[in-house]
Amino acid sequence: MLKRILVVVITIAVLVAALFLGVKTEVIRPNMIFSPAGVKGVDISEYQGAVDFGALSSENIEFVYAKATEGATYADGQFATTCAQASGSGVALGAYHFFSFDSAGADQAQSFVASAKRAWDDATIRSLRPAVDVEWYGDKEQNPPAAEDVHRELGAFLQAVEAACGQKPLIYAGNDIYDRYLRGHFDEYDLWISCRKWPAWVEWPQGGWAIWQYSDVGEVAGAANAAGHVDLDVLAEGTSVDDLLM
Repeated sequence: MLKRILVVVITIAVLVAALFLGVKTEVIRPNMIFSPAGVKGVDISEYQGAVDFGALSSENIEFVYAKATEGATYADGQFATTCAQASGSGVALGAYHFFSFDSAGADQAQSFVASAKRAWDDATIRSLRPAVDVEWYGDKEQNPPAAEDVHRELGAFLQAVEAACGQKPLIYAGNDIYDRYLRGHFDEYDLWISCRKWPAWVEWPQGGWAIWQYSDVGEVAGAANAAGHVDLDVLAEGTSVDDLLM
């Protein structure tokens, strides 16, 4: 009997270890196996190329966030076309900015607003509140910027964008960025969280998010990068697209 129990315990331990290794290496993606319920959306950049909003609608995709700018000078090459495609489609479109730790927040806001206004000023587009993507790039995770510098420049960006459009931007972040820079400093802003391996209740047990990016290997008609993938998002329970419109 003891031998059988030992075999069962070892077997379970091996299976659990295999599961965690599979998730770590992204061979197993629990979020794709147990797709969350709720209002679905995608987020895109020029890597998806032209987006077919009619096809997205047929896939029950109700909202799209498209990259407009990065840093203080870079404009996404596909954003203008995406705005034209979204016009009159009924699928809501939001503009997001990729935040740079190497540029002044006010300068980044000026660049973002200049591009995002293309969507905001088009009455035929159901415009979502803007968003800012704060994540590691280059060697920043190994050499993280000082918290006070990020607080100052991200705060300047958020205030300038809100002044330009009259809406508080959402902040996109993973747990690491949130813990280091956001917790207790930008609580008045809605969160767009990144949990692409495990369900949000595992990676983000504190809750309090508006949008959850739950996969970066989604497959839907109408949007795909060179590998055939697109980021998938879902709204928090009880949240509708109308709640995020400008």
